[in-house]
Amino acid sequence: MLTYTAKNLNARDKAVILLHAFPLSAEMWSHQIDNLADNGYAVLAPNAFGINDSPSKSDWTFSDYADALNELMRSLGISRATLVGISMGGYKAFAFWKKYPDKVKSLVLCATRAEADTPEAKKTRYEFIDAVLKHGTEEAVERMIPKLLGTTSHQSRPEVVKRVESIIRRQSPEAIAETLKALASREEATSLLPSITVPTLVIAGAEDALMNESVLKVIHDGIKTSLMKVIQGAGHLLNLEQPDIFNFYLLEHLHQLYAASS
Repeated sequence: MLTYTAKNLNARDKAVILLHAFPLSAEMWSHQIDNLADNGYAVLAPNAFGINDSPSKSDWTFSDYADALNELMRSLGISRATLVGISMGGYKAFAFWKKYPDKVKSLVLCATRAEADTPEAKKTRYEFIDAVLKHGTEEAVERMIPKLLGTTSHQSRPEVVKRVESIIRRQSPEAIAETLKALASREEATSLLPSITVPTLVIAGAEDALMNESVLKVIHDGIKTSLMKVIQGAGHLLNLEQPDIFNFYLLEHLHQLYAASS
């Protein structure tokens, strides 16, 4: 069973599942977990395979992860939820929607893309695998920190930089390598977009060097039920870089969702 952080699960009829980015863990959601619980939502933040004591799995796929998440939801009595995914978390959300659409109440897709890896991107990931297995987790810190955070964070938020570094350093080289293989082999989700009929919020970071606004606009344009927001002063990890505005947009989406269904 996947490991997880959770709060206020008694409110499971208003469940929010937070899906973390690479190469981080559920710890990246610390600014959101208490905020959501304080506003009456059940919060579940699961870890990926091999992360923070989640079971390791060789050659896992995002379809495998969707099955594991479904099993975790079932074990906790969560029948339907809003999925919030940042970067790799968005890939998890797409995979879950493909297999279990009836269990998705809404989606929040942030700093992610619908396209599969290009051949060049796959090649880069496998070079990363070789390097992290040879040099250790610090290789991931050195490669990812410049890309994950925006200019504003690098220049004026040293505490955010240190926080992200510390989360990455807790991951094993083997778990990072297996996750990179999953990222490289993931299916495209562009063809899924027209099938997504639940309310969807798409959020981009204005300073995101990995997935800029135009990448997120592809998702927004493909999902007819979606709204799109852009957060200024944030890069790829927009929930950590601008937590107040991120939380505002997330709560606004959830409040409107449950007001419409009440």
